[in-house]
Amino acid sequence: MGKFQDQVAVITGAGQGAGKKLATRFYEEGAIVCLLDLNGANLEKVVEEVKPQKDRFVTYTVDVSNSSQVTAAIEDIGRKFGKINILINNAGVLHKGMIETSSDDHIQLMIGVNLMGPMYCTRAAVPYMKENGGNIINVASILATFPNTGSGAYGAAKAGMIILTRVWAAELAPYNIRVNCYAPGVLNTPMAEDVIKHRAESKLSQIPLRRFGETDDAFNLVSFFCSEEASYITGQTIGLDGGIWATQTPTAAWKL
Repeated sequence: MGKFQDQVAVITGAGQGAGKKLATRFYEEGAIVCLLDLNGANLEKVVEEVKPQKDRFVTYTVDVSNSSQVTAAIEDIGRKFGKINILINNAGVLHKGMIETSSDDHIQLMIGVNLMGPMYCTRAAVPYMKENGGNIINVASILATFPNTGSGAYGAAKAGMIILTRVWAAELAPYNIRVNCYAPGVLNTPMAEDVIKHRAESKLSQIPLRRFGETDDAFNLVSFFCSEEASYITGQTIGLDGGIWATQTPTAAWKL
């Protein structure tokens, strides 16, 4: 029997990267996994790879920035399984743009997917979590607190996720719904492909552990958040960044 046997987990952005890893690992641990992603073709590929048991690995092609699409998908999940135990607000998108030249579409995309999407998903899922309790995991970013030039809209949205984590933790505590968040640095996912391919050494020089994060690192933290071992932890944001905040001289010890 798996660690999350028969728990219903809803994971957004599950077609690639960390979301895909979370979906497959939760399934391996016995969960019934519902995968939401804008890219239906990617979802089909995940299903082909996993070859899951019928009705325990269900996909929905959904734009999380579209409230009606989110509500329809999550209500279907609630009706189908009668509960939601875990919601992972993983879907995200990053396109850079200086404020002077940012279009309305760019701003709306950054805020819509990265901030409004988790709000829509959480609002829709809570009614199906209240009876049995559960866990909501938000995904922020190192750019929420240590932003890059040109990532203002994205960083603002991710900073919002940290605030929402704290607010929701208080609002949902009476129902034994815990809300936590992690803030990744550079994880080995498609979003970080350019950094890893073209600026690896300069980026590694900022990271005390001298390696990039892997999607299994994300699962290990998320699975802890969702476990009984973390039953007294809520409203927290944990950096998943190899210690990038630890010191102004992050790799000096490697030269000793």
